[in-house]
Amino acid sequence: MTNHRNRAAWLIIIAVVAGCARPVQQAQRVSTTNVATLRSVFGTAADTATASAAPVVADPTGWATITGTFKLNGTAPERPQINHLIDKDQSVCMPGGKPVLSDELVVDSATQGIRDVVIYLSGPAKFPVGDPKWVHEEYLASKDTTLVFDQKQCIFLTPLLAMRSSQKLNILNSDPVGHNTKIDATGRTQQLNATIPANGNTLYEPKGEAQEPFNVSCAIHPWMGARMIVRDSPHFAVTKADGSFEIKHVPAGVQLEFRVWQAKSKFLQDVSVDGKPQKWNRGRFKLQLKPDEPKELNVVVDAKVFGN
Repeated sequence: MTNHRNRAAWLIIIAVVAGCARPVQQAQRVSTTNVATLRSVFGTAADTATASAAPVVADPTGWATITGTFKLNGTAPERPQINHLIDKDQSVCMPGGKPVLSDELVVDSATQGIRDVVIYLSGPAKFPVGDPKWVHEEYLASKDTTLVFDQKQCIFLTPLLAMRSSQKLNILNSDPVGHNTKIDATGRTQQLNATIPANGNTLYEPKGEAQEPFNVSCAIHPWMGARMIVRDSPHFAVTKADGSFEIKHVPAGVQLEFRVWQAKSKFLQDVSVDGKPQKWNRGRFKLQLKPDEPKELNVVVDAKVFGN
């Protein structure tokens, strides 16, 4: 009886083990040819790390100068009056009821030049700040200067201000009433929200750059508005009343990227340069200049870009 019981137990164990068994997958064959192909396509970890590192940029071989104009093709829209927005301090902000005009788009009637277009160096991405190979001695000598940003009759006298992150800004109030200067900076640029008493001033230090212009406003007189751009690089310009600009001592012998911005259109994209249509993606275009080259860019923007 005992032997029969032992035999039955063993039969049960054998059946359970047999039922739980799983087929063992054969080892996969690895083709060295396939591995080499995959590595060539996707790269190894070391290759990936190298690719993600910032590219090495060659040193400039000298300096060049960029000049040019931005002009409108077509009929310039009339500058709208903003008098209806001025609801306080009217004797200061629009004395005698004089017309106060928007400065979002200002076109010179004689030349068709577009005022307050900013063109600035945006690449290489990590600009070598203070490197004399990239920054001309004239710029190095002025890196710590203090600029002036004034407001009078409730208008910012500089509608579009461009400055370097190493510079300071003396913000003046030339009015007999108080103002609030609010700098809505982006990127690494410091923000500011300061009340400036009548005929007072305050000192502002941006300390870092922004990738594109940002707004400046006054909380006391909310119709007031200006724009500001802060860059580590000194290579920028804002067009004058006739649409002309000049950027001196531009690094030559290396590929550079510039961006172009205007308050109404934002980044200019559909333009004509020296008579040839171009598409600047988000306002970007590239140049590589020769040492001592006087590069001229005559840019025409169609009126339809500004909704006219």
